[in-house]
Amino acid sequence: MLLRDYLNEFELDWAQAPVRSELVPGSRLKGAKVLLVGEQAELQKAIAWSFLAWNDSIKADLRVMSAVCESGKLQVERVYSEQEFALGEADYIILTGICCQEIRMNVLETITYLQRFEALLEAVLAIPCKRVLLLSDGRVYGKLGYGFAASEYESGKTDPCASGYDAQYLLQTMESGLTAGARAKGVPFDILRTGLIYGACIPMMNHPVAELAEKTALGQEMSIVLSQDKNSYISIHDALTAIQFVLTKCPANKIFNISGRASNASVGELGILLYNNFPDKCHISMTGNGACGGGDTSGKEYASGGDSAFGKEHASGGDSAFGKEHVSGGGSASGKEHASKKEYVSGKESACGSGISGIWLNTQLIEHYGFVPQVSLEDGLIILVKSLQNTGEVFIFDNTYLGKLDKVQKILLGYLLEIDRICKKHDIKYFLAGGTLLGAIRHHGFIPWDDDADVMMLREDYDKFQKVVQQELPDNIFMQIPETEKGNYNPFTKLRINNTMFATEFTGHFMDMHNGIFFDVLSHDRTGRHKWSQKLHLMATMLTRSVVFNKWGDTDIKGGGAHPIICKIVDHVKYLIPMRFALWAQNRSLEFFKNRKTEYLYDGMGRNLKRGSFPAAWLEEAVYVDFEGYQFPVPKEYDKYLTYLYGDYMQMIPVSQRRTSHSIVLMDLGEYADYTLE
Repeated sequence: MLLRDYLNEFELDWAQAPVRSELVPGSRLKGAKVLLVGEQAELQKAIAWSFLAWNDSIKADLRVMSAVCESGKLQVERVYSEQEFALGEADYIILTGICCQEIRMNVLETITYLQRFEALLEAVLAIPCKRVLLLSDGRVYGKLGYGFAASEYESGKTDPCASGYDAQYLLQTMESGLTAGARAKGVPFDILRTGLIYGACIPMMNHPVAELAEKTALGQEMSIVLSQDKNSYISIHDALTAIQFVLTKCPANKIFNISGRASNASVGELGILLYNNFPDKCHISMTGNGACGGGDTSGKEYASGGDSAFGKEHASGGDSAFGKEHVSGGGSASGKEHASKKEYVSGKESACGSGISGIWLNTQLIEHYGFVPQVSLEDGLIILVKSLQNTGEVFIFDNTYLGKLDKVQKILLGYLLEIDRICKKHDIKYFLAGGTLLGAIRHHGFIPWDDDADVMMLREDYDKFQKVVQQELPDNIFMQIPETEKGNYNPFTKLRINNTMFATEFTGHFMDMHNGIFFDVLSHDRTGRHKWSQKLHLMATMLTRSVVFNKWGDTDIKGGGAHPIICKIVDHVKYLIPMRFALWAQNRSLEFFKNRKTEYLYDGMGRNLKRGSFPAAWLEEAVYVDFEGYQFPVPKEYDKYLTYLYGDYMQMIPVSQRRTSHSIVLMDLGEYADYTLE
């Protein structure tokens, strides 16, 4: 089963986050059996999906189940994987507890809950697993002083009469219970204290991010009381990644704090972030100075509805997870039900989220072991608000490229029309290439977050194009090839606009070169007709291109794939090879099978070299498709070609990665900042 078959794009984004992060060694999870126990069915479901993503990625044969404790015994509640396992065989046990869950109960309910948790621990610690992980959160520290970020073994103010003490007491007691019990029985354990978790399609407690994002999505007015207190927040992406990171990369018997990237903010800073990104929807007013939350909310009903999470009914619906069933977040705006069906806090009250404030975590310890959060608070807020708006449009970050992406795409479209004019005039066959071709088929235009455009030709057409393009181009466009510019060693043709700047992280190191807004023209060359000749040709092209590129950039030839020893040798001798000879060898390799009817092509110039050969018949005939309202040529066999390039090419990249395809470090559109097509 594939997660993408039953998760929406927002859920799939965070479920695959640990796999994408490159922080979690998936090999250590192969064949693992993961058991989820405790509160919060929706959080358990998210954790389960994040583990099962490894099965889609590397066929890890991971098995995931959840269990409840009844009468002191664990019983299987749900099997998430295709196969189940015996409870006593669990490798990793994750206790979801009351992490980031709203809490309000009386003394009797507290005693009852802790008795059930003690029985749960007894059952869990009887299993000889590799690691037990308890999820906790920053409320365990109590009220922190202004500007004080709590480290793992520090604490703030404990006031039994203050709002939030019940959460602090419960979390501290649960952590102490696990620590004492695990050490007594010699069971390896860890405790992961998170910032306030938020995310698309995840039922959330009523904290400031949840409430402000919800009101922004609906365009409701809100008033907040300014406060200096900061909270640490963490997107569900990073929370899921941290869970797997702790289990696979961190030592046992430790406590770790975790929050997101650039994710410590006061309620006022949250309001500014939301207004900057949603000025038409964020109707916010800020008043006075004081504590976030506008006072004690313990006597009020939580905006998410329901009674106490540990009273008669769970605030998120259903019975306790220690009992028979737990349904979390049924009424949450970020869950399945739209927020418009709910009632909201009056605009005159503080929209700070139930008095939660001052939960600021020092995360240096987990970062010391190599954890790097991926999602910033600003990006996470944008994703959350847009998911709540549920417009049905393809998600994109509107603030990409300082608001200039639309202009860049219009300039690239102008390039395309100019290339089309030249090729038609001189009877040159060409096709849209790479992401431009993908955009034409999937979006009938640019991929919404794409910042470049490419066309491809066969070698005979490419040579013909190079002969005529210089005389056909307007004076403001420069044809950048090694023959026209000293110090440029790209193997393909770049067309650049004068008096503009569009330097990538790589080309930004060569400021003497023309770094204007670019358009790429590539050739697809012939390769051998036999597997052995194709492999030799591919290896020769890779080596010669690597020598040129790494000699040019003064970088090491990394990896080597199937030929690491050869690559290591070439890396050591590349500086002994004159660049003129390296360029000759590269071009000789690209054109080695020129004018031979081999029936196979390869992308020797482009980024798809490692994908090997493909049938030349795929690029024999062109058909025209709509692209931004114009007709451009694509291969008639575009389905086969795009499948060769991207696999299931109709699947879009993850939501949180939809920025742009190039790392542009210097950008100046010059007179083209107001460019429009005539």
